[in-house]
Amino acid sequence: MVSTVVAGLALSSDYLGTKSEFFGSFRFLRQNRTIQIATGLITAVIGILQLIFRSPGERVIIAGDLLPAAAGIILGVILIGEAFRQYPKAEGEPVKVEKSVEKVTKAIMPYRVPVGIAGVVVGLLHFIFPQILFL
Repeated sequence: MVSTVVAGLALSSDYLGTKSEFFGSFRFLRQNRTIQIATGLITAVIGILQLIFRSPGERVIIAGDLLPAAAGIILGVILIGEAFRQYPKAEGEPVKVEKSVEKVTKAIMPYRVPVGIAGVVVGLLHFIFPQILFL
């Protein structure tokens, strides 16, 4: 839940930074490739683990944390893809991989801010209402 909110704030910090100085402070997560990849990996791994393991006290076997898990996976993938697109690796990498990453990230990047805001909302709703089905 915390990683989903942090990843969502990182993705939507450009837009939310114009609204409040506090939200603009999350831009540092996207300015360093190592931090961006680490945040994306942590968020995606936690999202995958939420699909596999149940939370304590949860009555629903599979779908209990569906939205937070999906949001975590999507936010993590977007953060990692953006990191690889913005900061390409050394010249020795195959061009095919770079082109495929570029194609996917170009398709997803226009939706970075809405997906980030949705991730923040899902994470906060999951924090407030942890026992609600799918949330």
